[in-house]
Amino acid sequence: MLARDLEIRLAVDALPPHLREGAGIWILGASGYVKVKDAANAFTCIVSRRGGNFYPVCFDEEGTRTILPAFMDDATLRLKGESEESVERHIANGFAQGTYRPPARPGIAYMLSPATYLLNNGKLSRTVAHVMFYAPYLTDADIGGVMGKSAFVDRPGPHGMIIVPAGQKEREAMLVQSRQLVDEVERAIGVTP
Repeated sequence: MLARDLEIRLAVDALPPHLREGAGIWILGASGYVKVKDAANAFTCIVSRRGGNFYPVCFDEEGTRTILPAFMDDATLRLKGESEESVERHIANGFAQGTYRPPARPGIAYMLSPATYLLNNGKLSRTVAHVMFYAPYLTDADIGGVMGKSAFVDRPGPHGMIIVPAGQKEREAMLVQSRQLVDEVERAIGVTP
């Protein structure tokens, strides 16, 4: 677990600065996510642990309604010691049974923090800041997507999203603005740049 203040600061770091103050925030506690601030705008932020990854993400109202519940349940199941396969099966069954639903309209989720980490071969490593547009059931073939070269679809299926990486200059500026936060997070989670 991260220190409460650090998790709060990291969660909203996913948003453009002008949206941060009004965002709702949930942080991970010992038994799941707990709300620490109601949203005064359309965005709700968490530090996701979905799939063993570690990243701040902020969803608009549609994503908060449809995608966030699965992200929260993923973390809660992992806290209970469930395996990757069990968690994925639970989420898939939730879609099949109507517990979770795909977004009903277009929307956006922000992951603009440079303190964004994906699990690769058992280790967390920093990944590229980006924005995501809800794209249920689309595939890379539908959009001509190629990871690392253009926009691409992540997790094709009911919670599929088109990922659009931030530009190099934007990523460099975000890292300068968030450098102290990135250093704190990396010390807390044991990641070396």
